[in-house]
Amino acid sequence: MSNFFLYEQKYYINSLLADNLNSLAYNIKKDWDFVILVTGNRSVRTGKSVLALTIGAYLTSALNRMGIDSKWSTDNVFFSSKFAISDALKMPKHSIIVYDEGREALASSKSFTDAQKDILDYFAECGQLNHIFIIVLPDYFNLVEEIAVARAEILVNVFRTEKRIEKDIFNDGVLRPVVKFERGSFGFYNRDQKKKLYDKAKAIRVKSYGLITWNFPGDFINQYTIDENEYRNKKKEWLKRFQERKREVIKLSPMDVFRDRIIMQLHNEKKNAKEIQAFLINEYKYEITDRYIQKIIKKKEKDMIYGETDDNEPSLGTDTNNIGIIEPTEKSVSSGLGE
Repeated sequence: MSNFFLYEQKYYINSLLADNLNSLAYNIKKDWDFVILVTGNRSVRTGKSVLALTIGAYLTSALNRMGIDSKWSTDNVFFSSKFAISDALKMPKHSIIVYDEGREALASSKSFTDAQKDILDYFAECGQLNHIFIIVLPDYFNLVEEIAVARAEILVNVFRTEKRIEKDIFNDGVLRPVVKFERGSFGFYNRDQKKKLYDKAKAIRVKSYGLITWNFPGDFINQYTIDENEYRNKKKEWLKRFQERKREVIKLSPMDVFRDRIIMQLHNEKKNAKEIQAFLINEYKYEITDRYIQKIIKKKEKDMIYGETDDNEPSLGTDTNNIGIIEPTEKSVSSGLGE
């Protein structure tokens, strides 16, 4: 175990892991960008986020020691792919970005697929920013090949260990056999080994990290390299917003969903609220105020920041004559649509 310093704080990292990260830090200034995958052995609560934060802090420290200015804080950590990508475009070159994908993956397979597409689109257009992306996810084998094999440089799979002990768990003086679960272990796969792992898993249709021998095992400690309270609050806020969003979607009627989709498509075509209002009135006989249209746009754009979209909404398409007429109801007007 080696130690390193960042902002005058001392942290620890596995020595072999640090050696491999040094190669990424050295090459990034030569117009490279990298992806590091941190997985949880097809499980949860293994400590993968803690290790990802250690990796991010070490890379920041290494870049700084090489004379490359790179910052590290909770601003480098994201729980939404859309938010991560949008901020990555604004961040200075050589930034370290941690995207904790687990919550989007657990939301739905559609969210996971969209998140991977966002990442691929980003690298196709903005690789010249020379960032290092650390993607935290439960399972390596659910990734598309372009990320798992082509884009990712290394795979670090975190797993729990089990130890049989005898413990007086009921404080009655009797020792009972129990299994103690422990975090803090990982297996490291370099580019070649992770490719063999992915290819073999696909070929025999078995998802197991044991199909291919790792390059080396390692240990890590439970340490937060950013402000722990800020990190937990940021994660809590995202989860709160995600849950609120899901409840709001359930409350929307099909008409409301369709209306919002039309509004956002016209907004993306640079139409202002007055023009959108006129379109809805003329094409659908749908009464709505420009103020309420602005409210819908503001809410939808906020949802986009959190990576939450209504992907199953109908598309406006090109033939508006086949969409049907949206008739405002007394309930919709009284609830604010016509305010």
